[in-house]
Amino acid sequence: MGVKSGLHVWEVLWKPEHRGSHAVLGISRQNCPLQASGYNVLVGRDSHSWGWELKTNQLWHAGLNTKMAQTPLPIPERVLLVLDADAGTLGFIVDGSFLGVGFEDLPRGVELFPAVSSVRGGASIRLRYLNGATQGEEHTLILPVLVN
Repeated sequence: MGVKSGLHVWEVLWKPEHRGSHAVLGISRQNCPLQASGYNVLVGRDSHSWGWELKTNQLWHAGLNTKMAQTPLPIPERVLLVLDADAGTLGFIVDGSFLGVGFEDLPRGVELFPAVSSVRGGASIRLRYLNGATQGEEHTLILPVLVN
């Protein structure tokens, strides 16, 4: 399901042992490549996708990367993608904490899709749309909060 406007949240369930060496989740345009040869990042490899590499904490876009966190951040099985298509931002929630905006200046008015890429054979990844709202709608966006 792609979106062009509004605030949207997806849940990604991806066990750490199923991630392999290049586990990336993020957002892409429809014309993002769906496969590549070799062991490398796919989401964020081109100008049509933006991704967070979970093992290295690198943010990828257009083949370039930057660190999201300077210290290693252990990423649990469950991560939330938070896309504000109107503001052009993508952020992430881990263990009930918003990690911040990872990407700004995403294209507006263009259909964007949640995306994951993995080089591990047999990886099991579950993606679920949780909630969304567009401007002018009177909906409450409910973000799940995990309490330990």
